[in-house]
Amino acid sequence: MIQDFPNGRLWMSDEPLQAIAREASWSQDPVHSVIALAAIVLLIVFMRDYFILWTPIMRCLGRAKANVEIEHSIQLARTRNRAALLMLLPMWLIAERFSLLSERMWLSLAIMIGYLVVKRLLAEIVLPSRIPAELRLAVRRALYTYGIVLAFVMMATVGLWLLIHWDTDAMVWVFAAEAGATLLLSMVRESEILSTTCRPLARFLYLCALELIPAAGLVAVGLVVA
Repeated sequence: MIQDFPNGRLWMSDEPLQAIAREASWSQDPVHSVIALAAIVLLIVFMRDYFILWTPIMRCLGRAKANVEIEHSIQLARTRNRAALLMLLPMWLIAERFSLLSERMWLSLAIMIGYLVVKRLLAEIVLPSRIPAELRLAVRRALYTYGIVLAFVMMATVGLWLLIHWDTDAMVWVFAAEAGATLLLSMVRESEILSTTCRPLARFLYLCALELIPAAGLVAVGLVVA
């Protein structure tokens, strides 16, 4: 049977059928919907925290001392920790949607939690006690501060993706570049904090243990389970 099309054209999507099917199944999954709703509700409830943190975080982007100033204020540090914890939800959803760590949802969450646990254990083991407690906290939690920025950047990137419809595979590299830039900035600021008490070689070794080893492990696990 001959099918007649208006204007003599048949419009077809540029996206592969598998990508379209995955996007449809992902958006229709009730678990994803519940988690996305929970993330939105929590962000709205604690929106005030992000307004409080805006100025301190902007200072942290420009100078290392601002990270120490956050730890100097117990209330501000707690607010930053809570804000960083809440950002795990949208980052988890993004990581699962674009298969950044694994195509399996709960495995992606396990990898993220494992990374944070390993990083925390290494910080407790590696950082010497002769470093003042406030500086140790600033080094150990610097990635929390910059992780908040990364989460907002990733969410903005997803917004652009929805408008422009970039290739999904290319998005993986975009997110990898954003995460790499965040890790590099965190390492630079941590090195500046440690420069007051440690020599250059010691700083390099500490940063390798605190950031590079967990990051390399994260990438390795992601490649294995992908």
